[in-house]
Amino acid sequence: MLDERTAIISGKGSSFDDLAKVTHKVFMEAATTGQQRGFQYFQILDDKQGYRPTYVQNAATTSTSGTMTRTGRHSTYYNETTTSTPASVTRLDKPMKETVVRFCKTGEITPGQPGVWSVQSILAANGS
Repeated sequence: MLDERTAIISGKGSSFDDLAKVTHKVFMEAATTGQQRGFQYFQILDDKQGYRPTYVQNAATTSTSGTMTRTGRHSTYYNETTTSTPASVTRLDKPMKETVVRFCKTGEITPGQPGVWSVQSILAANGS
């Protein structure tokens, strides 16, 4: 909380999440916080979103397979194949969102304005 009515709410996801899932978490957190503090609405004052890159190193691998054939008492034939894969790096993007909200009570703000959300509507739509 920045003050009694203003909060920064942030969310982060894994590389398997999308930005919509992180946005949903942030809105649910804003609605829950608003309800706990006795507010009916929140207004988005600032919203930043994007992706945090992370990198995973994939090790180099080498595998050898072959066949051995024995002919006679002292004669052996061996055939092998070696395959190498070089090391590589994979980029994984993780969604993130940081939203500044201001909480309001009924009569302090006009519902339905762009960027104004009903705490109760969000919680009801999500079964809370």
